[in-house]
Amino acid sequence: MKTVLLFGLLTAFSTRLLADPSVSPSPAPTHWLLGTGFDYSRGDYGFATDTEMFSVPLNLGCDRGPWILRVAIPWITIKGPAAITGTGGAARPTAASESGLGDILTSATYQFGEALGPVKLDFTGRIKFPTADEARGLGTGRTDFYGQFDFYRTYGDLTPFASVGYRVLGNSAVYHLHDGVYASGGTHFRVSSATVLTAAFNWGQRIINGGDSSTDLTLAFTHDLDAQWQLGGYGLKGFTNASPNYGAGLQINRRF
Repeated sequence: MKTVLLFGLLTAFSTRLLADPSVSPSPAPTHWLLGTGFDYSRGDYGFATDTEMFSVPLNLGCDRGPWILRVAIPWITIKGPAAITGTGGAARPTAASESGLGDILTSATYQFGEALGPVKLDFTGRIKFPTADEARGLGTGRTDFYGQFDFYRTYGDLTPFASVGYRVLGNSAVYHLHDGVYASGGTHFRVSSATVLTAAFNWGQRIINGGDSSTDLTLAFTHDLDAQWQLGGYGLKGFTNASPNYGAGLQINRRF
């Protein structure tokens, strides 16, 4: 679910850029969000056989002033030996193709604005609820917690950003996972009043014994089709056994 989490944060961030060129919190009225799309990834994760994952999420959201709330309820299909729903390539209980409800992902972001002078600051807390079936290799069966700070500053059409966070991962008899730090850095580029491009390099501490740290490069875009509809997509290239070899996704969201 790493790609789902990352893309959700990128689209929320670029939505703020599109809505407000100064990237400042605003006492705007409440807006609701409903959307869907797909995420696909494939990689060997250090195994002899590749593992593929396909996800179709139901996206729910609420934006109110400095608060951005998101919920993703995914239907997933995994085929292959690696457990890749946040475990960095640990072994699944089965290599068979399995489909079902994935782990529900929630996040709450608070925008502090110019808390650091011209540098803006956000804090995001995330919880992954273990709604996926552990025995079928669709999830770990445990709750995960994330806390993340985002720093960013706008220079004309460019908004460089840096993020650092810490994750606390639930352990079970099947999955022995390590907590750890993760970080991202990159920039948003406002192409027009409706379109933002994003490039980000992402790193995460290893979470299994003998495993790699995760590193990947993500390129993404968001485009406001009109005042209600937003389209977004991304491509991802991984560089270690803890990351997919590649991934891609597309989402469409409706604001109310």
